[in-house]
Amino acid sequence: MDNLPTNPHDWAVWLLERLQGLQNVGPNWEGRLPDEWSFNAITQTIPPALEAMVDGATRRIEFKPKNGSVYQTFQELVDGPRKRNVPSLFTVRELGYTHGRAQEVPPVVQYYLDAVQLWKCMASFADHERDGGSHLLFIKAFDSKLWLTADYVAADLQLLPRLKDFAKQYFEDDHHKDQKRNIVRAALLEVFKNKPSVRFAELLFSFIDFADRVRSSYTLYTQGFSFEKLRSEVDKQNREDTLRLNKTFSDIQNQLLALPAALLAAGAAIKGNSWSTNLPVLLGVGIFMWVIRQLVANQQSSIDAIAGEIELRRKKLADQPSEISEGVLGLFQELEARVRRQKRVLAQIRGAVHVVFIVVAMLVVLAQWPDLPHLIAVRATELLAWLLHR
Repeated sequence: MDNLPTNPHDWAVWLLERLQGLQNVGPNWEGRLPDEWSFNAITQTIPPALEAMVDGATRRIEFKPKNGSVYQTFQELVDGPRKRNVPSLFTVRELGYTHGRAQEVPPVVQYYLDAVQLWKCMASFADHERDGGSHLLFIKAFDSKLWLTADYVAADLQLLPRLKDFAKQYFEDDHHKDQKRNIVRAALLEVFKNKPSVRFAELLFSFIDFADRVRSSYTLYTQGFSFEKLRSEVDKQNREDTLRLNKTFSDIQNQLLALPAALLAAGAAIKGNSWSTNLPVLLGVGIFMWVIRQLVANQQSSIDAIAGEIELRRKKLADQPSEISEGVLGLFQELEARVRRQKRVLAQIRGAVHVVFIVVAMLVVLAQWPDLPHLIAVRATELLAWLLHR
């Protein structure tokens, strides 16, 4: 009798391990005390917290293990107010685990401990609470607020990566405390946009996204920016670059319209066997083509300069921490695609210039020597015949 337990938890474990014919009776458990134990001595020593009911005639004892923080299943542990507060000493019998004693913590229990820690962190930043702290209100504006309820089950628990570091940096550290509160509130409302109420289970599922938003916003804040401001500045500069790219093409589009006109004019001006007419046409078209090539080269240089500035801005952002850069680097994809498209257009224009000059040159040659194609065909036939008979 000297080694009897001294607290409700250990008494609940002692009874569950020693009572015979143990069975569940509603929220209670009952069993028969073995004969080797003094029934009166035991029942008089059981702590009142266990709400024990005894029957001396049958030596049966009925009690509430939960009142001593002893639970048959993990779900029993998670139920009730324990969603928000971890008992300092508890046992989960299906896991064979007693918390508060020197035992290795099973992963599922660690998930529970982390979930409670996260809830307490959120509660410390809430603007209001109700129902004994089971509902937390976060308010960003009159029309932007959200209730977070302590509603989750054992199946909702999961790994919360780097939670301890996250909690220490953004909830426990007093540096920039007010700004961190605003950042956490804003991130929560962004993750659950347009939802008036959210179960805590949903936050557990979205923890990685939520934590990344908090880290990104705080990193930007410490650099003197806000994420929204940075995104707005990138959008603004990209729009300006788009206009500059468009202008590189519009600056020469009128001259480009002269390409087909030059071809038609040259074709109409060329005369048969008249160098005095055909040579000036060929020279004029050649000079025109040269001017167009210089314009295209100038616009190519402009596009290359713009592309270089875009790449420099992109690299500067890429060198920032990933929580900053990942959110804005995607904005450059459309702009970079436009640069590639403009370069392809200029390459096609250069090709068209060469085609126009070659066509005009061929027209001049044919006008001067109309029999040239026939002569070339004859000579080619003779060469082919000679090669075949060698």
